[in-house]
Amino acid sequence: MKTVDLAHEEHTLAELLTLAKRDSILIHSAAGEDFLLEPADDFEREVAMLGQSERFLSFLRERSEEPGGKSLTDLRKGG
Repeated sequence: MKTVDLAHEEHTLAELLTLAKRDSILIHSAAGEDFLLEPADDFEREVAMLGQSERFLSFLRERSEEPGGKSLTDLRKGG
């Protein structure tokens, strides 16, 4: 992982994206905030899209309310 401190050196967005193609970049902003820049893979894109889908989130809410599940404790006891 490469660290870039924007308080001490200037980079364009294009330069940061070029660096991120080779390795994850930890960016320290001049305001003292930290950001991580790295390429997103297909799975990460899908997770981001599903997290914004009201239809999918509604489905998860409905599933979480269904009865009949077993707790981890019950499973460990052999039930």
